[in-house]
Amino acid sequence: MLIGGFQHIDLEKLQKQAHEKRLPLRCDPNNLYHRQVLTNTGRTATIYLLEHCIKFGEDDVLLLPDYLCLSIIVSVEAPHVKYRFYRINRDLSIDMEDLRNKLDEHVKGIYIIEYFGIPYEQEIVDELKRIRSERSIPIVEDITQTLLSRDGKRMGFGEYLVCSTRKWMPMTDGGLMAARDDVPFSLVELEDGYDEAAYKQLLVSLMRDYYDGHPDLDRKGYLQVEQDANKARYMDLTVRDMTAFSQNIMFACDMDSMVKQRIANYNYLYERLKNHPDITIGSKPLDEAGDYVPFGLFLLVENRDVFYNYMVERSIIGEIQWVLPLEYYEPGEDAKYLSTHNLMIQCDQRYTEEDMRYVADSILAFFD
Repeated sequence: MLIGGFQHIDLEKLQKQAHEKRLPLRCDPNNLYHRQVLTNTGRTATIYLLEHCIKFGEDDVLLLPDYLCLSIIVSVEAPHVKYRFYRINRDLSIDMEDLRNKLDEHVKGIYIIEYFGIPYEQEIVDELKRIRSERSIPIVEDITQTLLSRDGKRMGFGEYLVCSTRKWMPMTDGGLMAARDDVPFSLVELEDGYDEAAYKQLLVSLMRDYYDGHPDLDRKGYLQVEQDANKARYMDLTVRDMTAFSQNIMFACDMDSMVKQRIANYNYLYERLKNHPDITIGSKPLDEAGDYVPFGLFLLVENRDVFYNYMVERSIIGEIQWVLPLEYYEPGEDAKYLSTHNLMIQCDQRYTEEDMRYVADSILAFFD
């Protein structure tokens, strides 16, 4: 069986008719984000936000973290919004001194990413709130990696939330933009969601079934189809509806069981690996209350590319988060280090403790 990569499409859930149009968000215990738009990707959710909710003038600037994926830059450039970068530290915290130094009269928004299931420390959140209050600058909170986490004080404080739901659930497409009840918001009709990217995502799911039944096949063919599906999403930036099939799946998912299994899998890997002298875990330990739900186990490895290929040979598909788009900007040294040394190991609800034991044994064998 392949571990990692895109999820299988859940055909059983696909057939259950969804009647909801609003996704309950665990980061929103006070129900402040009633207004939501379900889109085809997280990328188009951001485009929708910048085209229809936050209005940027010709000289206005959106501040972005320097540790990010290309898709965020693409989604900001599509509506012709200018941007600059602030630095992220090696421990995935915001360099608040650098961010403050980047503030001037042109900055009209701050985009933050909450990494790998854990919100920022309270002092960083408080400082962001102070900046917003002092300068009337809206905060866009990217909860793609914290979609199932919750914290009433450290999450859900942005004027707007954006995320990719597809990365958490067995669906072909899916993104979300949510606006707090007291901020500008426009609801517009979207294009139909059934496009080439959704089709290729379905094809990936079918190929996974085939490769699982033929474990001796070279995984390179499957990985190429995954790459083709990703390219299709980048090529078409049209803001589309989330397909009805994906909505059926999303609203039929048992969020509580997803949360429980992800936490159990992450904790198993963390405990097995945390004391090895040559293994650096970049993501943080989870809280005992079960409020923080992992996106994946984030490792920092000196010979990352060798490690990646070693894991692929064992049918474990790690994810690089991310190869920085250096043609667009010059990131800080910490962001560069994170980019060139990381590999995220998936530990989602698809997998059992037995699967995680195999993953941990494989990782430990590499370092030993």
